[in-house]
Amino acid sequence: MSLWKGDMAKSQRLAAGPALIRVSSAVAEHYERISSDLGMTTQQARMLFVLHRRPTNMLGLGSVLGVGKSTMTGVVARMERAGLVVRSADPADRRNFVVVPTDRGAEVAEEFERRLRDEVTRMLHILKSSERETFAALLTKVIMAEESSS
Repeated sequence: MSLWKGDMAKSQRLAAGPALIRVSSAVAEHYERISSDLGMTTQQARMLFVLHRRPTNMLGLGSVLGVGKSTMTGVVARMERAGLVVRSADPADRRNFVVVPTDRGAEVAEEFERRLRDEVTRMLHILKSSERETFAALLTKVIMAEESSS
């Protein structure tokens, strides 16, 4: 259940910042629930989602996820034991490992992505097609600016 449920009765219109925080929180709640339903932590789900898109080495993965090497090693080890990923020597740098989803890991990542996409689509169903297009364009602009500044 949303921590925010019922708050809109106080105000029918939010400023952009608070509205984005509320939407982000709602998506995060779905992310956490779906991760849990699939037997993963949110960190594991995020890692599997990233790896499914593009397998990478441990250093790159830690950088993308903002996780230190020792934490990353533990997360990857747990995911290996669960049969979701495998590590192999990085052909570009034999001192490092590339982490790749197993077939089962790819299936779980696809299920996670499908369920999350369905929840977000459900959240946006109240918008007209043109409003969703405008919303997507505005979010893309914010994301691009954020990514270029970091």
